[in-house]
Amino acid sequence: MDQNLYQKINEETDIVALASEYVELSKRGKNFMGLCPFHDEKTPSFSVSPEKNIAVCFGCGKGGSPITFLSQIKNISPLDAAKELAKKLGLMVEVKDTVKDPFETLYQMMEDASLFYRFVLKNSLLGEEAIKYLHQRNLSNDEIAHFEIGLAPNDTDALYKMLKSKQYTVTDMMKLGLVKQNEEGIYYDVFRNRITFPIKNDQGRVVGFSARTLSSKEQVKYMNSTETQVFKKGELLYHFSDALKPAVKEKQVILHEGFFDVIASYQAGYQSTVATMGTALTKEQARLIKRISPKVVIAYDGDDAGIQATLKAIPILKQQGLSISVLNLPSKLDPDDFVKKFGVKAYQDLMNQTMDPYLFGYKAYQIGKDLKRSDDITHFKNEMKELLLGTDPTIIELYERKAFDELGIQLLIHQKEFTLPLKEKPISKKMYHRAIRSIDILLINLLKRTTYLDQIKSKLIFTDIENKEQKTLYKDIMKYYDTNQGKMLDIETFKLAYTKEHDILNRLMDSTEYKKDLLITDDLQFAEIMKPFESYQLQLEINSIIKKLDQLMDEKTKEKHLKTIDSLRKQVKSYDR
Repeated sequence: MDQNLYQKINEETDIVALASEYVELSKRGKNFMGLCPFHDEKTPSFSVSPEKNIAVCFGCGKGGSPITFLSQIKNISPLDAAKELAKKLGLMVEVKDTVKDPFETLYQMMEDASLFYRFVLKNSLLGEEAIKYLHQRNLSNDEIAHFEIGLAPNDTDALYKMLKSKQYTVTDMMKLGLVKQNEEGIYYDVFRNRITFPIKNDQGRVVGFSARTLSSKEQVKYMNSTETQVFKKGELLYHFSDALKPAVKEKQVILHEGFFDVIASYQAGYQSTVATMGTALTKEQARLIKRISPKVVIAYDGDDAGIQATLKAIPILKQQGLSISVLNLPSKLDPDDFVKKFGVKAYQDLMNQTMDPYLFGYKAYQIGKDLKRSDDITHFKNEMKELLLGTDPTIIELYERKAFDELGIQLLIHQKEFTLPLKEKPISKKMYHRAIRSIDILLINLLKRTTYLDQIKSKLIFTDIENKEQKTLYKDIMKYYDTNQGKMLDIETFKLAYTKEHDILNRLMDSTEYKKDLLITDDLQFAEIMKPFESYQLQLEINSIIKKLDQLMDEKTKEKHLKTIDSLRKQVKSYDR
């Protein structure tokens, strides 16, 4: 993007209005102040200056111009942030050498399908019946609009005809699971006589639907889109893109199982709500939550299945370093049922009394057990060990004492009761130096060009770099690009104002790659350069799992970890081929 356009976008964007979407601001003299959206604090240190048109935290140093602020708050590239702000300003953005998204037609078709369903809801007799049902479920018209709820008509091929009129191919309709073909060769709509809930990806693009039947005779209550090129259920969270801004303000995400639970929380004033859509939480979904908030409240159903799903979700969320709380719903109710039965105020009160995950597990693991029987005691101890594994020693000591005082059970979390033949494999000097070399090449590319800036930023995580000089230099380079909105790095300015790591910088500048511009030219070459570093990271993960094995008691869990180690070792071998 042209640098003049970058400057124009920054100058014309109202930084106060932009920051107010994510932070509650109050006037302080010439400026506005608020609690920093980038880190936890009790005293406001986030300053917004209308005069300078910047928003910066004095505590953590994050923020800057409108483009930089939006890029950091949404965890997107400066280019994407610039495009988003330009669209709000009505500015035309021309980006050279961009490749059209191969799935753009599919996204457009899904959006047109969603608009069609919403039109049917508002403009048909069947729609009147559906709206009556939604009102009975306590949804207002504003909430129906916010969640973009629609209605698939009862006609055999209404959607098919509409999409056909827009010149979409039948192949793409079937590829997206919107249309099927019967044995006579006749095309028909997959969703019929159903209320539709559009499912969006993290960019807010419609990628699938969940549809609830309006017929009491229909055995299948909910029907979901099949997995497609754009719809991967385990990589999405319902309402995620709409929860992004509220999550920054509320500093937490509420995690539900179903659509109506999200709506119930939304009605109770909690807008940063998402749902797994009835499936077990995945690592990919946990990473999405981590992207927008450091805290998560698990608000699954209060029945046995919901409790078990919560217990399975806790370690997955812990792996992402999230602060976890659990909403303890009574009487085997789900959030939607609880709000209907006891009201919004009672739900808000319950939200103010969430449990920490360890207390939740401690109580849940006692359910259905006779802790006077030896096998139930062993089962309880193993479950608690799994829950507390890798936790702060103070917390472990707390629950060891709690279990002994209340139940007369010694958990003995750190006692080794068995040994395994697996031993930690020392990482070879060759593997280590190859990983160092891999990072060197990436740093050289960042010093010379911005072509692979976004790819390197997404693949090379700051905390994964062990070499102190490399880590500091990488951080300094990223700071330069964030400050200068992706503008090509000027080496002299960088040396003078952005980094003190002159030794490693001079070494890289003296390399053949730097002097002769032997840089990354394509994605295949980029992938090859990343391999040594990724292989090294995999070996570190293997060694970390082996260390944990000594503390495990449950045979099924041990077997699961051993399979993980075997899978990771195969990946390492594939990199070495």
